[in-house]
Formats: sequence, structure tokens, C-alpha cells
Amino acid sequence: MRQTIILGLAASAALSAIATPAMAQSGQLRPCDRQCLIDTGEAVLKAMVDGNPKVDPISPDMRYTENGQELKAPDGLWRTLTKALPYRLRTVDPETGMIGIFSTMEENGAPLILSTRIKVRDRMATEIETTVARVDPMITAPDNAGVSPTPLALVERPAFSEVLKPEEKRPRWKMIEIANTYFRALENNNGTDHVPPFAPDCHRIENGMATTNRPVPPGRERGAGNMGCAEAFGLGYYHDDTRLRGMRFLAVDEERGLVFVNGFFDHDAATRSYKLNNGKTVTVTRTAPWTWQISEVFKIRNGQIWQVEAVLLPVPYGLKSGWDNGWKMPSYQEERERNAQ
Repeated sequence: MRQTIILGLAASAALSAIATPAMAQSGQLRPCDRQCLIDTGEAVLKAMVDGNPKVDPISPDMRYTENGQELKAPDGLWRTLTKALPYRLRTVDPETGMIGIFSTMEENGAPLILSTRIKVRDRMATEIETTVARVDPMITAPDNAGVSPTPLALVERPAFSEVLKPEEKRPRWKMIEIANTYFRALENNNGTDHVPPFAPDCHRIENGMATTNRPVPPGRERGAGNMGCAEAFGLGYYHDDTRLRGMRFLAVDEERGLVFVNGFFDHDAATRSYKLNNGKTVTVTRTAPWTWQISEVFKIRNGQIWQVEAVLLPVPYGLKSGWDNGWKMPSYQEERERNAQ
């Protein structure tokens, strides 16, 4: 895996060296540093609220997708967003000209959570990829811990903006490899294979709500949402996440130890129940195949997964993103299925 990641990073770095410094020196392309990427991201979000894609710094040939569907701006969110709310979680990657932003917005007065991945070239936004999480009955189902996600619950966590000390950092390829251990373990998780390096105080937020370390409500049995990251994975929860596919590692923020990933979690509904390593049986309630579309950010410090935050929504089974960029990691379940044909 390390060789694959290094080759991908090397190719990206080579392209960056060819396309950015040399051209910038000749006056053809303007470089975009960390602050430039942040400013560009905010300008894009403002343009979306204003419903106007024909402003700086948006490229005239910008490509836009919304929940995996390619749209011509100003369509979709460009017509319905009415207000930008304060929350931001940024993954800033000057080396690749990429920024990932988790934000809260209002859509015709209703709050939502928005993941936006922006590619910047010559200080212009050339790609905008969005994942939109609205309050949805499927997300509030009992087997998702019985919590109603709300964008207004999101608050900026200092851990994500903390600048790492030199000894706490890891190389880009290693950060991607560490983040991928989470997905490798989650796919058909049995609690013993491919154990991720979770920090003891690892915490996960999904759509604004804690999905780890929550107090047990009165009269409820302790479950995955009440445990830490390592305990829930180690017991074998999430075994019905049968195929994690299309995982694209799109931005690596080396300064802050963040990795931004987009992908899909398939549930083929063939697994009706599974046994945890403590002997408890988990019954899967959904009867039809379905997929999560997900954007996820990992905080990696000292080689451990410390914080996880996700924006996710239920989508048609097998949906694809429409993009082929980033550093891509294989789904081992997909490989097994191909080899079995």
C-alpha cells in the first residue's frame, strides 16, 4: 500500500512541479498558498449563497457536482441556499491546490450541513464537489443510535485547528495510510482484522451529532454510540458495512494533521444479523440494499486517529461520484467479488 500511495503522491507532486512553479515563474499561473485557498473557499460559498457562479474566483469552465450528480451552476444549491452559518472545518492542501470545507448553511430557511471540495488552479476554482446532508428520517432510524442530526449542533472543535508540533506530524503518504486503516477495518468489520490506530480519546461526529462516547440514556442498553472508537470497532460493530468503495483521499493538511476523504459505504442487505465479540447479536433492520455517500475528515496526531468528523446522506445503492481524482484506495470486498466471477 505504501508503494501505491508514494507513487500517487509522486505523480501529483511531479504534475504540481510542472504545472505550478515553472508556469508561475513565466507568469502563466499564479500560486495559491494556504490563505489564498481559504479565501477562495469562502468566496465560493458566498457565490453559492448569492446564486452567482460568474464571479471571481470561479473559473468560467468550472465543473460542479451535488451529491454525485453533475449540474450546471446556478442550479441545485445555487438556487436554494439562503444564508451561510458560522461553522467551518477546513482541510487546506496548498501542495495540490485543494481545499475541503465542512460548513453549515440555510436552505430556504432550513439548516443543512455542506461538504465542499474545491480545486484551485491559477487562483481560480475549477472544480466544486458538494455533499449535502439534510435532516432525513433514514438518518434518525433507531439503528443509527436514535439521534436526530442537526446542523445547529455543530461547533468548531479546537482539535481540528490545532497546528501540530514537528514531532507529532507524519508524512503525507503515512497520513493517508493511517486514515485508510479506518475504512479497511470498517468494511465487513470483525473487530480483529486491520485494527485502526485510534487514540484513547478518539471521538467521532456525524452530521453534527456524536456517534461515540455518548452517555447511555435511561432505559437504553449500552451500544456503539456510547463507546469509544477503539471499543466499538474492537467488538465488531458495523459488520454490515459490506463494501466501502470509491474512497478518494482528496486533501492532506500537513500543518494541522487533517485528511479529507470522499466515498461510499454500501450495505447489500444480505447480512441480516451478526454476532459481536462479546457474544451479543446485532440485528440489521433495513431490508433493502442502500448506500451512504460520505465526506470524512480525520485528525491524525502522533500517528493515531484522534478525531473524526463526517457529513453523510443515504443515496441510491451503488451511486458513483462522477469524479476520478485524488489518491484512490481499493475496496477489498470489490476485489474479492471480481475474483469470484
